[in-house]
Amino acid sequence: MLELKKIKSSWFFTLQTIKAWELLLQEWGKDEYLYIIYEGELIVEKATNTLSNTYKALSCLHTGDILGESSLLESKAKEVQVRASSDSTLLKIHGKNDFPKFVNAYPELWYDVLMAIVSIANTRLNKANREITANYEINIAISKIKDFSAHSLYKLLLVCESILWVDQIIYFEKNLVVDHYFKLKYNSLNTHSLQNSILKFEDEAITKEKLEQEWVKICPFLRSSKLSLWETNYGFLVVGKKENDFEENEEKLLTNIAWSLVWVIHQKKLIDDQRNKNYIKNI
Repeated sequence: MLELKKIKSSWFFTLQTIKAWELLLQEWGKDEYLYIIYEGELIVEKATNTLSNTYKALSCLHTGDILGESSLLESKAKEVQVRASSDSTLLKIHGKNDFPKFVNAYPELWYDVLMAIVSIANTRLNKANREITANYEINIAISKIKDFSAHSLYKLLLVCESILWVDQIIYFEKNLVVDHYFKLKYNSLNTHSLQNSILKFEDEAITKEKLEQEWVKICPFLRSSKLSLWETNYGFLVVGKKENDFEENEEKLLTNIAWSLVWVIHQKKLIDDQRNKNYIKNI
């Protein structure tokens, strides 16, 4: 745990205050400072559409968290933007000019800061490794599919449940003819996982409250991902955990796996459509 008051009292760190929603670091901008959050909360974001100025939140940083550690080595353009989600106070130090002086003057405090930076790097590496492994495992599972049948899809859902380390996985198939209607095809919490219930979602959004109203068996913590390809919505993949809420990297994993899964669903639909055409032709 960083001793923030001692770091604050050193000669080398200065205080910087920023208002809620104020930008601290701009994507592709350069900054030469290392920051420690003294009070408040920051949001790390990545641009998803530069034309509409749309950003996606990647993570939240809280009191004691460090950012800008790359300034200790080099000054390069940032790949994300960082802004305050509440009025915040930061401790800042110039990476190249003042941090070496801080190291010499406060060896014990410097060691604590170094350990915090190492911990950040280790956490990021573990998250990256898990994402790479998950993507590899789902691609291997997809490559082993010999026929794009309902049975193959359900087997793939079991693989997804294992990869995501979740306690529940639900698959809703959208009715492509009638708007707002979905078929609950799979729920791993039920004794008989395969389902065939019809549910109506007016706004085509899956919520915990709506599932409870429909008596769908669910875990306390849920996340959902729309199974969309181009402009077609094929349904939803919903995952649940019994004890702990989802972290940002787990939500990213869900999005990646849903993207892989929707291609399988799309291929299954193409095959089903062709089979139906052949059946009608032979009548």
